[in-house]
Amino acid sequence: MGCVRAAMVHHPYYEHFIHAWASRALVDPQGYARAAERPLPRGPRWPDLDLRFTAQQGPYSDITSVLNADAMLDHPHELYVAYADNLYPEDDPLLRLRDTDGGTSVIVRPYNRTEAPSRGVIVCDRGFMVDLVEKPDECTARDLEREHGPDSLVLLEGRARTDRSFLDFLWSYRPGHAMEPKLSLALSVYARTHPVRVCHISSPVTDLGAPAP
Repeated sequence: MGCVRAAMVHHPYYEHFIHAWASRALVDPQGYARAAERPLPRGPRWPDLDLRFTAQQGPYSDITSVLNADAMLDHPHELYVAYADNLYPEDDPLLRLRDTDGGTSVIVRPYNRTEAPSRGVIVCDRGFMVDLVEKPDECTARDLEREHGPDSLVLLEGRARTDRSFLDFLWSYRPGHAMEPKLSLALSVYARTHPVRVCHISSPVTDLGAPAP
């Protein structure tokens, strides 16, 4: 990714944890090695990373986290978004987003009905988002398959590359009273009038927030 400025936006509940461990271990590579009881690195582990931490300020939602990061990083021309609880062990979604054409783009995986209730399902047309249904139940998923065909459906994942146009839109975005203020739904509204590219990966997902089996 080259030289990176990053903002880690966390729930205020974790403030003491951030100050006690994460900010030291992640910013100082030797601190991380000591905490993990590993050999100390000879050189900087992340030489081109400027990492900052901030507690989420505002209504609890992923949109608030994105806006907090945008403000903390002085409103950059683009912002990469990564949810910390989703990992993709067989791919590198951020590098894939970096290598796509400019504009706003999102990471997606192949559609399957089993995972649809825990994901946003995107309707695609020639590589761009046309519509999104958030966590459809089985009946709704079947309706989407009949209307658009399974090949036009993909699953939204927790990585995105957002440009300044989308970020400016997000600052003024006001969801309807019946809508949860979610980034996925904001992307769906934005995609009605602006291109939102979908970038495919096939890696399985490690969901750190899922209950243990």
